Amino acid sequence: MKLKNLFTCTVTGLLLCTSCIKDEAPNAEADILNCILPAEMLTGTDIDYNRPYDKSLNAYPIYIEVNNGTDLTRLAPTFELTEGASIEPANGSTQNFTNPVRYTVTSEDKNWHRTYAINIHYPETKSIPTVFNFENVKTVPYNKNEYYVLYEAASGYSTLTWSSGNQGFALTGSGYTPNDFPTSISPNGRTGNCLQLITRKTGSLGTLVGMPIAAGNLFIGSFDIGSAMSDALSATKFGTTFYYEPIKLVGYYKYKAGPEFYENGESTNRKDVFNIYALFYEKTKDVQMLDGHIAKNNYEHENMVAAAVITDTHETSEWTRFELDFDYEHYGKTIDPQKLANGGYNVSIVLSASKDGDVFQGAPGSTLLIDDLELVCNNHLDKNRYEKIYINLDTGFGKPRTVCTDKQKQNNHQCSIAWLGVRNQSGSQPRRYRPTAFPRRNTQHRRI
Repeated sequence: MKLKNLFTCTVTGLLLCTSCIKDEAPNAEADILNCILPAEMLTGTDIDYNRPYDKSLNAYPIYIEVNNGTDLTRLAPTFELTEGASIEPANGSTQNFTNPVRYTVTSEDKNWHRTYAINIHYPETKSIPTVFNFENVKTVPYNKNEYYVLYEAASGYSTLTWSSGNQGFALTGSGYTPNDFPTSISPNGRTGNCLQLITRKTGSLGTLVGMPIAAGNLFIGSFDIGSAMSDALSATKFGTTFYYEPIKLVGYYKYKAGPEFYENGESTNRKDVFNIYALFYEKTKDVQMLDGHIAKNNYEHENMVAAAVITDTHETSEWTRFELDFDYEHYGKTIDPQKLANGGYNVSIVLSASKDGDVFQGAPGSTLLIDDLELVCNNHLDKNRYEKIYINLDTGFGKPRTVCTDKQKQNNHQCSIAWLGVRNQSGSQPRRYRPTAFPRRNTQHRRI
């Protein structure tokens, strides 16, 4: 709601060169801007408060991850709301979050309300799927439009919900169907449905604010619609927790560039190209997710561990296979297997119909189809090499570490997890782990 008001005020200001309002009326916004819990309880600070409406929940979802051992039955979060808004249950009241808790925010003028489902949960111990077929979508209503959100679900894995810029495109008009959006699906896949990314014009409103096109895109991460108008690259966050070493990104594509390329709002003779890349990076206290600046910075960041980037972006009307190796050598880092097992690394895949669409440059009509995408990985949690143990939470950090043998504590996430290298057959300690590095041409590679 707050972004729609900002968009309206921006356009009005540009047209009239006056302030949006003179005598301020009671606020009509009903949004949760921030959730406050003890900092030591949270696993990170990147919380997406702008997820689209979820029909299955009949609410706007907010997911908050807390450390293992946190008592979910007695939490009292406080919420920062839009000016003048109220919330029920009461702000700061103690609630049981073993299941999502529903909160209703009412605007200052009492004319609007919004229902949120707050999900406070432990760190996910299952990885996302590694095969993506683009068969599953749910329809999301927004600004009198409906668009698709794609997701992947597989037995034994956590569900991956893909992100896109569709929610931002929905602000440019009304009455759009899902297939009018830059990111959708097509029934003409290599097998079943496929991903369909089309660069679209954003109309007079988009042109007025310097965003004349919207590239069809899909990525693993989140899109902060609340800050997209002021800083679209920072509003785009890449990554989700991953428990394996990615080796390759493989899949199939078709591509046709649009006829007229727009740069800085003007038509040029440039030829549009698409982009496909994947990131693997470590999480730190200060950096939980990388943002949209990573491609413009040539995939350089101090947290980066490996990247896989497409270089052959030719047009083709036939399904064409691509195979992208993750380059570990460039970044010169090794993977810590215990940190990997504890969820200390993120992975992201980014797909775009226009390579420079992130800065609103591209050719309307450029169309990229993707199908049968797969992350090929090594699983470093080989039981012949590493042993999973549980550690009592009150040990470590300068104190002797003691093993937790209480099954109930293990099942209730009241122990931390460690992975120890096991001895080899000769009885000596295992050699230091080093990730596979893809060899240069005519060289061999092996794990040591």
